[in-house]
Amino acid sequence: MMALPLVAAVGYAHPMGNLSVNHYAKLTPSGTGVEITFALDLAEIPTFELLQAWELTKDAPWEVLERRAAAEAKRWVSELRITEGGKALAPRIEVTELVVVEGAGNLPVFRVTTRLHVAAKGGRVEFEDRNYAARAGWREIVVVASEGAEVLRSSKGAVDLSHGLTAYPLDPQVAPRQDQAAWFEWKRAGHPVEVRGVPVRGSGATEVLLPSGARPAEVAAAGTIQRNDAISKLLRRDHMSWGAMGLLLALAFWFGALHALEPGHGKTMVAAYLVGARGTPKHAFVLGGMVTFTHTVSVFALGLATMFLSQYVLPEKLAKVLGIVSGGAIIWIGGVMLWRRVRKLGDAHAQERGHAHSHGRLTHTHGQEGEVSMGGLLALGASGGLVPCPSALILLLSAISMGKVALGMLLLVTFSLGLALVLTATGMLVLYARNLFPGRRGPSGMLVRYMPVVSAAAIVVIGIVMTRYSLG
Repeated sequence: MMALPLVAAVGYAHPMGNLSVNHYAKLTPSGTGVEITFALDLAEIPTFELLQAWELTKDAPWEVLERRAAAEAKRWVSELRITEGGKALAPRIEVTELVVVEGAGNLPVFRVTTRLHVAAKGGRVEFEDRNYAARAGWREIVVVASEGAEVLRSSKGAVDLSHGLTAYPLDPQVAPRQDQAAWFEWKRAGHPVEVRGVPVRGSGATEVLLPSGARPAEVAAAGTIQRNDAISKLLRRDHMSWGAMGLLLALAFWFGALHALEPGHGKTMVAAYLVGARGTPKHAFVLGGMVTFTHTVSVFALGLATMFLSQYVLPEKLAKVLGIVSGGAIIWIGGVMLWRRVRKLGDAHAQERGHAHSHGRLTHTHGQEGEVSMGGLLALGASGGLVPCPSALILLLSAISMGKVALGMLLLVTFSLGLALVLTATGMLVLYARNLFPGRRGPSGMLVRYMPVVSAAAIVVIGIVMTRYSLG
């Protein structure tokens, strides 16, 4: 049985991004067994993948969506492991509820809630959720005693932070729950008692209760595509005028620029490279252009994987691999630069000592800055743009879902050009700042002399941080 119509919610936010699948399980022992409320809240990209697998669109008849969601819920329930006293128990599906909410870029978001009954008699019950094990997401399990049951001990408490995935905590200091398994010991009784479980940190976080299907307003970084923003409203139009098209492209460009202003996105790497090299404005443009090209290709590849290969290769896994490759390449490039510049600096010191010994004075050699290699420049730019961002992917998939493939590609390129503008401007500012150093004598001269080595070391550190982040 299916219930609940399409919900037009006032807000929709996922604490772990557009690629996440969020889990919730409420285990309730009662006088007749154990009741389980199991919910999956799929963000925009996983919902898109599910519709692709069903060969449906969000505009499919509601009865068809209900039927496919019910079938999918059976598969998800089969991935739950429930035992009592070591003996496996088979849950019985009582009802499945589907809620469809409009997410970022007009892409739909699914929340499927299934209520189960398990014919348990009392003892130690163990529960494990094996669904979407490789996906990032909020994972919450709560244990609450009901009429006719007494919970003696439990690994989880009764505090429900997300209210069944309908209202995530607004406090950013509350870490996303990561509960994949739980156990509790119980017996039948005449009345319920409080669960004695593990204390839940952050239970006093600010929470907002909303109607079923709603979400609190999303607090997102600049340049992030959100539900019902200006881009989403323009993409909704069936017929787009040239003026609306120009505005849409301008917004995509602006969002890309804003997105690049957030921490990361290659700005530090670009600055570190150019500050320690004899760079020119041409090099800054080449570096920014290469980041743009690689970023566009990587997002397009991730979009293809999402549309056609998600059953074989998860998009977030591909993004993770690209992040590791990107970080490893940056470590290698920075390492080679560091080795060459340290060696060159050592040769320069040896030359200075020779001059000082011959002439009785210390001379200053020039040309200690790192040489700009076009191959190294292209490789560094390619590595920096290899990691795709979800906002660009949302733009692409949103247009494709409405049958506007060419528009999606154009928006992706425009978004990437906005990102490139910030990177190029960063490079130009670095080059301008380098010319403000007064000379090579005194403290500033020492700074200029060692800057190439320090900048190469900074690139290595950036690569290490990127790799560590990608490895999770």
